[in-house]
Amino acid sequence: MAKTPSGIAGEDEENGVSSLDFGSSEALEQLRKLTDVGSMTRLLHESIAYQSNLDLELKNHLSQRTDLEKKLNNLQKNAEVLEFVKSEADSMLLNVRSTCDLADQVIGKVRELDLAQSRVYSTLSRIDAIVERGNCIEGAKKALETEDYESAAKFVQTFLKIDEKFSDSDDQRQQLLDSKKKLE
Repeated sequence: MAKTPSGIAGEDEENGVSSLDFGSSEALEQLRKLTDVGSMTRLLHESIAYQSNLDLELKNHLSQRTDLEKKLNNLQKNAEVLEFVKSEADSMLLNVRSTCDLADQVIGKVRELDLAQSRVYSTLSRIDAIVERGNCIEGAKKALETEDYESAAKFVQTFLKIDEKFSDSDDQRQQLLDSKKKLE
């Protein structure tokens, strides 16, 4: 059975002719086989109704054309804007990456400088300790020469405190131990 313009398949009960699907290729073949004027008239009216439905659908689609064209234009404009935004975002990403690389390099240099600074501070502390121990040795020797044992003991005690922190000068240590033995 074929579809009618309303989309329902049916058959004419009076003369056994089914309604045609006007959009199909078989419709022309069925029309050529018709011999009854009533069936032809009925199909003509169905054809006119079908055409009217098609006209209404076409008008409906055409009435939406302006809105669809506006939406399409908006989409194209949005696509252009999005393309610009994407381009800017890509450029910004490159800037951020290069900034990140530079920051990593700076961090590396800062770490190197920090390590060098801590080594310098450590070296300066050692130099101060060596100088202070030297002063303690000289002070202890002079105090022993003048037989000021209390001052000599204080110099030895100061030396030993410094020596606990920085015990790397064997020559100075030996000199002070000699002074300590004299005290005992």
